[in-house]
Amino acid sequence: MRKDHRSHFRSFTLLGFRVEIRPGFIIFLGLVVFIYGGSLGLWAAGTLAAFTLIHELGHALAARATGAHAEISLDFLAGYASYLPSRPLFRWERAGIAAAGSFAQGTVGTAIMLLLGANPLSRNDILRNEATLTIWWAGIVLAVVNLIPVVPLDGGAIVSAGLEKLAPRRGASFMMWFSVVATSGGLVVAVAFEEARSFLPLAAILLVMQLQMFGSRQRNNAATSGLSQTDYIILVMSGLQRVGNHHEAAKIGAEAFRQQPTALVAAKISQSLTALGDHDGAQAWMRAAEQASLSQK
Repeated sequence: MRKDHRSHFRSFTLLGFRVEIRPGFIIFLGLVVFIYGGSLGLWAAGTLAAFTLIHELGHALAARATGAHAEISLDFLAGYASYLPSRPLFRWERAGIAAAGSFAQGTVGTAIMLLLGANPLSRNDILRNEATLTIWWAGIVLAVVNLIPVVPLDGGAIVSAGLEKLAPRRGASFMMWFSVVATSGGLVVAVAFEEARSFLPLAAILLVMQLQMFGSRQRNNAATSGLSQTDYIILVMSGLQRVGNHHEAAKIGAEAFRQQPTALVAAKISQSLTALGDHDGAQAWMRAAEQASLSQK
């Protein structure tokens, strides 16, 4: 498969994971330096870069523990750890992968603060210098913020995994609406109260991302109104398989299977994993296809 090297500045391997740095990430760090200026801007950009990578490594390591193949991309405002399971994952495994990023980020941030002789719960220690301030913010505060139960944050993914059990077909829609309402409320609070003003940019960015996700979801629903969700996924996977993009086809299938287990999707994933040479994974997904077929009868 031909790769477009214009889409990123550099890629490297870290702990066995491919890490891709995209132009948006460099632009984002440059904006941080510009906004904060001087040495504080450099510290802020450096700690954000480091802890974003640590966060995504947490996700990737947790995914690898389940047998999945994971890759990391660093882009504008965020990082992403995409993973391709070699078998259907349990809900608790997916929730664990979602929580692992913030756990790794917060643990490393706390450890560094303590090594510097700074108490992460002491205001005086946090404000001791630019290093302690930015490490506390990028390593600890953002780790906690990421656990807020709204999409696309990790907390939203954790709650979504639980909602699948209670409302398999409506859980994702409910989570989307809840996230928009909750973030809008947070934005109002950040505007109204000076104490919460520092969270205004985060709330605004989250709301924009959620509205984009909501609009994309609505367009997809309109475009596929004549097809069942499974038929649409099979159509997309088949198209990717025809052009040899079996890795992306399997990832899309695994995400669809997570939301609604169907035998056809599991079988298509097995086809892609066979083409990728993952025969153990292919057999696991064929067993999942058989189980899904029996449960649908």
